[in-house]
This record gives sequence, structure tokens and C-alpha cells, in this order.
Amino acid sequence: MAQNMLSKASFVILAAYVLGFLAIKIIVAVIYRLYFHPLAKVPGPKIAAATRGYEFWYQGLQHTKFPAKIKELHKQYGSIVRISPEEISLNDSGFNVEYFMHDKKLKKDPWYYYFGFRNALFVLSNKKKHKERQTNLANSFRGSYWKAAYPMMTREIQILVGKFEKSAEEKQELNLSKTFRKTGNEVLRNFLLGEHYDGPNSNSGDFARQADTFFHPLFRAASWTRHFPVLLHLQHLIPSRAFAAVVPMVKYNREIEQMIRRLIFHHDASVRLDYKHALLYKIVDHDPSYRDDKCKAAIEEFMELLWGGREVLGHSLSNICFHLMTNPETMDKLYAALKASDLNLSTGSYAQLRTIPYLWAVCKEGIRLQRGGDFRISRTNKNDVQYMDFFIPAETPISMSPNFFHQDENIFPEATKFKPERWLSGDVERLEKFWNPFGNGSRSCGGRPMAYEIVFRGVANVFRDYKMDFSNCDPEYCSEEGMLEVFPQSTTTGLRVSVTKRAA
Repeated sequence: MAQNMLSKASFVILAAYVLGFLAIKIIVAVIYRLYFHPLAKVPGPKIAAATRGYEFWYQGLQHTKFPAKIKELHKQYGSIVRISPEEISLNDSGFNVEYFMHDKKLKKDPWYYYFGFRNALFVLSNKKKHKERQTNLANSFRGSYWKAAYPMMTREIQILVGKFEKSAEEKQELNLSKTFRKTGNEVLRNFLLGEHYDGPNSNSGDFARQADTFFHPLFRAASWTRHFPVLLHLQHLIPSRAFAAVVPMVKYNREIEQMIRRLIFHHDASVRLDYKHALLYKIVDHDPSYRDDKCKAAIEEFMELLWGGREVLGHSLSNICFHLMTNPETMDKLYAALKASDLNLSTGSYAQLRTIPYLWAVCKEGIRLQRGGDFRISRTNKNDVQYMDFFIPAETPISMSPNFFHQDENIFPEATKFKPERWLSGDVERLEKFWNPFGNGSRSCGGRPMAYEIVFRGVANVFRDYKMDFSNCDPEYCSEEGMLEVFPQSTTTGLRVSVTKRAA
């Protein structure tokens, strides 16, 4: 018994030593971060300088509220704010447009861009590999390969218009959030897998529903996995069925992994030309490394393109419609401009439609005001940076948000208002310089041509024939409920409207 008591006492003493050591280590780390760290003089809340838990509180526990909090911090502290022990945020349009858009020495901050993906283009840190893949992807959105996709996009726009027609005839409300994301889903699915793909998940309804099940939770989960990377490994430690029952997105993830591996495995033996004409095969043939590690890079690239693409298209179209409904006179001006055009709007391409000045202005302004621009761009620099009186050591993550540009009153007067006319007169070239929803340079969004194509064609074809009004919610309620957010919460019902067909 004495020996057992001694063993217990030894364990208690050891535990006390360990806890004491950890406590001292934490205290020393906090003191260093607050008073001796190279960023100690940068203004900002002390708790943010002490721990990343400050970001986790707003981003992880309050459903991605950190971007809004950063805006508040800039109003309180100024253009430079320390938002974590190692990262600063800069809200200075003149500095940011040169630093982030043109400096080729910058690299993506690996901590911020950790989604569990390591090989997809969006998070790829190897600059040489990124440039090769980005160039190949960009080539897919131009030339004969891109033109061959026009009939498919025309068909999907016609299907989209058909949903508005049905809503108007049956006098039933239409959920724009779901309708536009479904269109984005179909366009991306056809572009990635080929129009005649009939394998697993070929049913478009199942595909869209499962995409919602997977991508929305994945986006929210990223707010947790950055801080607790071990969470990503749990799915490999817990039996698949048990984990999928708790986290439904895991089941969809496994299905996509199996589907992509099967498609690539049979790719070389396939003689079906309609299968061959798919972006998935094009990128794999261009870069054999996509096949490495059980096609992990190809799987991640597929999910990234589908996830990002469908959300950009759905989110952009929903926001433009929202602002047109809150400004009926602008909707009527757009209708008049579309009716006056000699173009065939049903088959007109983005290159043709952008020649309608008011349509171009409406789309530019709607995209400027979308919530997707709230998310920050975080970069590191191999060189030291001097900003005003603040010295920023090399490799320090410096971040900004595209909406810092878009909501700058010095660039866009009355920045929170929807004013398409600002794009039709004045110094439009200056506005273009700071209009940055898709990034610039080698790290910009490679799929922006598709975004322009679907957004312009969708807006032109819908508003040529239909008027919309809020169904059973007002604009303030829609905004408060998060209906206009990227990846809205599952409790949000979506932007619902009543549709009326205009007289011929």
C-alpha cells in the first residue's frame, strides 16, 4: 500500500511539474509576443498579439465573423493592425495595390491557406509548379477548347431561364441562392467531367445536393483545422461509416476520391471522345504528377475547381439580383438597355455582351459589392518590409481584403451604394485598377473567364424577360440572415423572390 501511495504521489508531482512547465512556457511566450516581438509596436488588441485564439473566437466559434472584426479594428487602430501574434493586416489602398498585385516575391501564407488540401492550385506553395499548372488552366479558358464549351453554357443558361419562366407561370417563389448555385454546379460539372459523363454522381440533382453537403461544411471546418490540424487526421483513425454518420461531408469526400481515381485509371483505355473532352483529363495529361499519391492532387484540384467555381457563380449572381431588386429603377434601366440591343442575348458571349454599357456597369458594380471580397489575402515576403514607421521582418504574413479597395470612399465615393453609373463616366481606368474580386498576377483566379461568361449571360437573359421582387423578406432581413454571404449557414433559407414576366 505504501508503494502505491508513493507511486500516486510521484505521479502527482510529475503532473505538477509538467503543468508548471507549460504554464511558464505560455507566460514567457505571451510576454515575448507583447513586449519583445518584432511586431510588438504594431497597434492592435493585446489579446490578438498574444494568441491566435482571438481569431478562432470570431472565425471558428462565431461562423466566419473575423473579416467583419478586422474592419472594426482598422476603424479603431488605423491602416495597420496586428491581428495575430505573427500576422498584420494592412488597409491602405495605395500601398496594397502595388504590394499585393505586382510584387512577385510574395508567397501564400501556408497557415492561412491550410484547408486540408496541399496540392490544389489554390494552396500550392511551390511557385514553379503553381505557374505551370496555372498556365495550363488558363489555356483551358481560351482558344478552341473554350469555344467548344459555348453550346454547353448556352444550354445551361436556357435551363436557368426556364426556371424563372416556371416560377412566373406558377406564381411560386424562386430560391435564387439555390437556383444560381445549381447552375454553377452544372456548368462546372460538365466542364470538368465532360457533358456526357454518366458515371457515379452523374445525376445532377444528387450531385448538387451532395456538393452542398460537402463544400459548405468544409469551408466552415477550415476555420477549425487551421488551429487544430489533428482534426483532419481523425477521419483516418475512426472507421469510415462511424465518422461519416457524424460528419456527412466525409461520405461525399470518399465518393469523390473513388470517382476521380476510377476515371483517371480508365482514362487511357477510353475511346469515348466525349469523355476525353473534359478538363479533368486535360490537366492530368499535361502534368503527370496529378496521378501521384493515389491521384491526390487531381482529387484536390477537382474539388477546388468545383467548390470555388460554383460558389463564385452562385454568389455573384445572387448579389447582383439583390442589388437590382433593392434599386428597381436600375432594374428598369437594365431592361431598357437589353431590349435596345441588337445582339442575340440567348447565344451572345461575354465578349459580345460587355459591349452593352449598362449591362457591363451593373455586373461590375454588383461584383464589387459582393461579400466574397471580405476574405483576406495573406502573403509572406522573403524581404523585410517598411511600412510608414513600422518595420516588418521577412516572412511575416501581411494580409489585406479585396473589399478594402472596393469600400474605399476615396476610390469609390458612396462605396456602400449600388451605383452602376460610376462605371460609365469619370476616371474608369482608376476604378479598374482597384477592382479586384479575382486577384491579379500569377496568383489570380484562373477561372475568371467562366465567371464573366456565366454572370453576364445569366444577368442578360434573366432581366431581359423578367422582373423580380423580394418574396417574403425585406432587404435588411436578407442581409442580417446572411443570405448574401459566401457559404451561408445551413439555417439560412436563401434569397427567395417572386418572379413576373415582362410584357413582350
